[in-house]
Amino acid sequence: MNTKYMPDYGLQTWAYHLSMSYPFDLDYLSPDDRRYNIYVATLIPKLSIDEDSIQFFEDYIRFDVIVGTGEHTSRETLDISIFSDDMPEFDHRKFEFDYEKPRKAMVFTGCEKGPIELNLLHVYCEYSKYYLDTEIVYIGQAFGENGERLPAEELMSDRMLQKVEEALLREYPEKDLALLLLEFKSQLLEEIDSEDEDLVQLQEITKNPPPELNNQILDATEAALINYFKPEYNKKLNNDFPRVGDHGLHYRSVTVQVHPDIMGLKLLSKEKTYLSNERIVSSPLLSKS
Repeated sequence: MNTKYMPDYGLQTWAYHLSMSYPFDLDYLSPDDRRYNIYVATLIPKLSIDEDSIQFFEDYIRFDVIVGTGEHTSRETLDISIFSDDMPEFDHRKFEFDYEKPRKAMVFTGCEKGPIELNLLHVYCEYSKYYLDTEIVYIGQAFGENGERLPAEELMSDRMLQKVEEALLREYPEKDLALLLLEFKSQLLEEIDSEDEDLVQLQEITKNPPPELNNQILDATEAALINYFKPEYNKKLNNDFPRVGDHGLHYRSVTVQVHPDIMGLKLLSKEKTYLSNERIVSSPLLSKS
């Protein structure tokens, strides 16, 4: 079957897994974790803890998070708890606590199983009642030079991402760079007639695509995201925006969903604000070939 020619069918891709982190904190992910296939460089407000506001209780910690800098700041009080299967009755008052400002990490020491670290960005996204403004400035693929998926902590060796980081430090010192890592899955949008063996095969191929087809699907997904958000640094560093149909796929349309609300994020760019669960549709898809 020639999977390159499917003009009667729409392709849907969606973010199956999302993770958000500061670039310096990517090592919290396993070195073997290669699930992510698209990364998004974003600008977020600077987050900090008012250390004078920290209070310890048996079941939780209370502290104020300061969002933003200068005149553009807000403050929110959070109550957070640490519970796990290993420590079902964790008493926050029994352990030494330190807030490491450069890493924006809350560290508990003296625990039998070793130090426990809480990343402020993760804590805020989980516990805040507000969505975090997350401005998309660059979108790329998390692959090495030989086409292999990169572990998350190696992303910062990506040459283009390094250029973006350098530019952001110069131009937006009042913001922080954060990386949104996405794992996309795919399927055909149309219902498949179970009696048509070719179409059933087509559906299965799309759900579990071989490497070559998977790369084409990711190219189309990346192109749809870039053309929707028009990120500032995709523009500055590459004026020729990719077309979704430039990758050999002849789907009628590609629909992309990200679901940022799962992580408490409000995705936006200078040109677009993404509504929760909105479908990004790129159509029609016409190939150059």
